[in-house]
Amino acid sequence: MSFRDIWGNEQVKQILRLSLGKGRLPNSLLFFGPAGTGKLKTALTVARALNCLEKTDDSCDRCDSCLRIDRGQHPNVRVITREKNREQIVKEQIEEVNYLATLRPWGRGRLVFIIDEAERMNETVANSLLKTLEEPRSFAYFILVTEDLQLILPTIRSRCQVLKFNPLSQEEVERALVDRGFPVERARLLAQSSEGNLESVLETDWDEFLAGRNQAWLVFKQLLEAGEAEDFLSLVAGRARKDALSEFRETLKFFSVFFRDLLVVQAGRRELLLNPDLGPELERVSRLVSAERAGQAVRLVEDYLGRLKKNPNLAIMGNELTIFFREIRND
Repeated sequence: MSFRDIWGNEQVKQILRLSLGKGRLPNSLLFFGPAGTGKLKTALTVARALNCLEKTDDSCDRCDSCLRIDRGQHPNVRVITREKNREQIVKEQIEEVNYLATLRPWGRGRLVFIIDEAERMNETVANSLLKTLEEPRSFAYFILVTEDLQLILPTIRSRCQVLKFNPLSQEEVERALVDRGFPVERARLLAQSSEGNLESVLETDWDEFLAGRNQAWLVFKQLLEAGEAEDFLSLVAGRARKDALSEFRETLKFFSVFFRDLLVVQAGRRELLLNPDLGPELERVSRLVSAERAGQAVRLVEDYLGRLKKNPNLAIMGNELTIFFREIRND
């Protein structure tokens, strides 16, 4: 996989290609950003470029070295992850990295150590890596990958060039899906619900996704047409918090899509519907909500989705949203 095969974050890829092409890539890099933004894929592409037999600023995807890395069989490239049934990367793993980083690379390539979920190194383990990062051999490169920059020790961060990966735009996700053969209407709906996480969308089972969408639509209609909140509030009751949070988030993502479709119907632009199969029902429901209220609802739901990342009280959020639905019904 070359840089052109990784969607989004064009500025990051440009920085890396220029640094590789000029032979000025820092020995220690730190990639951070949300899940599904291509951090690990980019790290592996950097590893390919550093060992490629044909190119210097990218992977050729055809030489023996690039193909070995694709198969996970290249002696110069190691991906370090926490071991099965362990919550942390352990000291022995990093001690092995420190030792291997002193050995000469195979062939004309460079050693590359990719530490995935680098935030899972505790302070002791991270400090054992610090000296190697401070005084790296010229042929050894380290790429740390994390979703949370604040969980990386400041001393580690200061030794790395830090590159931020942003979520893909909905347009980028949609184009990526269409490029992979998804029907346009399906790609558009999946992209709207993706939160910029292309990798998650690619793993989505369409039948399960559609079943979730249909269930969310039934709840949405109940709230708007009858003010019934029992099914909605049950999302946060009687189940483990992790399951409740996941289901609540998915439902809110669908609610945001439904309100956007109501705005599309009210604007007379049905060709832009994200859920064209719900067209007649959306037409009927759109009469219950003004365009101003639908726009307000989109902003409110997006705000709630943001708040879900900060360990909120789900019961309170559910009640607040129920009250909001009742208010817009009574306008």
